[in-house]
Amino acid sequence: MPLHGFLISACVVALLTTFNDTAEAVALRPNKATDDTVCDLSPNTSRYFNGSVLIPAGAAPDDQVNAYFRLASGFVTNNCANGQLLILHDMSFLAAATSALTQLANASCTAASVSRTEISVPFMDGTKPGFELRCVISKREELAAKLAELERADPLDSLKARLQAAARDPSQSGRASATPSDKNKDCGKMTLASLLQGGGCK
Repeated sequence: MPLHGFLISACVVALLTTFNDTAEAVALRPNKATDDTVCDLSPNTSRYFNGSVLIPAGAAPDDQVNAYFRLASGFVTNNCANGQLLILHDMSFLAAATSALTQLANASCTAASVSRTEISVPFMDGTKPGFELRCVISKREELAAKLAELERADPLDSLKARLQAAARDPSQSGRASATPSDKNKDCGKMTLASLLQGGGCK
């Protein structure tokens, strides 16, 4: 083999070896087995983020959806790449999480590639209806741009402050900014906290 051909082959092998050594598995849950072809935010995607930033059931519905979307999207843009299989998972009765994760899938992948599977999720002593969304990430840069636009319009720190205020005093939540029709629509929605606390519409 000519010397230049040998050198080119050696460089290709070195690059491939370097890529394989630095490629990292991407999973939301620590120590979850996966590989670098997957961006895995399962199981119970919203529960993980609700553990890091309190998203109370008494917060304005739009703020709940926005919080879940931005936290999960931030993880995807910071850790995942185009070409990886995105996996999202949650319980179907969590209206805010369902809306946010559906938006995330559509913002990260082509809408036609998003598949939804209905599943059962362990809950207390039984199970609840759940879902899993899967699609191949192809719009990571567009998702990052959308997050930057949201940050300019409504900084994440301001959103967190509203969530904290709603947690301290649910009666003075961000619902004051909602129209009466918005409040009526929210009466048909359930959240994990409202189910556990026996909350209902008034």
